[in-house]
Amino acid sequence: MAADFDAPPARAGLSRGVLAALAASLMLGACAQVGGEESSGLFSALQPEQTQQSLVEAAPSEPRAAAEYWGKHYAKNPRDLDVALAYAQSLKATGQKREALGVLQQASLIHGTNRKLAADYGRLALELDQISVAKKLLEVADDPSVPDWRVVMARGTALAKEGSYREAIAFYERAQALNPEHPSVLNNLALAYTMSGEAERGERLLRQASASDGENSKVRQNLALVLGLQGKYDEAVKVGSVDLAAEDAQANTALLKKMVKLDAEAAPPAFAPTEPPAAASWAPAVAEAPAERPAAAGGALLRPSAVETGSAASASGNRAASLFSAE
Repeated sequence: MAADFDAPPARAGLSRGVLAALAASLMLGACAQVGGEESSGLFSALQPEQTQQSLVEAAPSEPRAAAEYWGKHYAKNPRDLDVALAYAQSLKATGQKREALGVLQQASLIHGTNRKLAADYGRLALELDQISVAKKLLEVADDPSVPDWRVVMARGTALAKEGSYREAIAFYERAQALNPEHPSVLNNLALAYTMSGEAERGERLLRQASASDGENSKVRQNLALVLGLQGKYDEAVKVGSVDLAAEDAQANTALLKKMVKLDAEAAPPAFAPTEPPAAASWAPAVAEAPAERPAAAGGALLRPSAVETGSAASASGNRAASLFSAE
């Protein structure tokens, strides 16, 4: 009989042992969670995955560190669109545009015609002068119900780089309606007007852009160019001298005078001058000029020669950068 009464305490002792083991396991799990990289224990599988917001908040601000950070997350899950977009953006910020394009290309195979993806992919393709690819992607990205001025402006720039300035103006005007004072929008619209023979209108917009962003040297250089195209050489030198030495600005203006004069006298095909001097940072580099445009001043044929779209732009460090902004 005594043995029968001894059995319940044994069972009770076994239950206490199991509870003690569970408690110990939970304590170990809690310690690992606080002091280690990964928590362990019975309930570790129930911990939520890191959210996109927490990923963004934890990302470093320094571009190269950010690229490494997003690269690790992308390697773990290349199918995550938000991670792919963040990784591509960080690569682009460090100058690795070709690598960023590869990430976006891969994402497009998985996510198809996602508008956000199409916007980032299209704008980067435009920067890399893949014009036909950019045009198709930006058309997909352009949502009339939720318009993005960057996408609209990029569509205009794709047309401008092809020499279709009148068509580009319509998109630039749409972008201006969405973001009236942004210097890039004003700059691009001004140049499209200028290339279409309305240099005075372009000048007014460039002055407006310069006033809204006094630190933008590209806008000032373009203003100097447009002034010179109208024969306002003294003012062109003055504006150009803000970012250049006075003698360099004068050299640019002298070159521009010669180009305008020879362009007015020359018959098609377009005049192609020799390599500009090293000082020329805003004098246009004339290359494959599209159809002739009306004169801005003095009867000269104004050609969109300063819009470079690829090999011509990188052929020499002395050539002017593309005037139309993709950003």
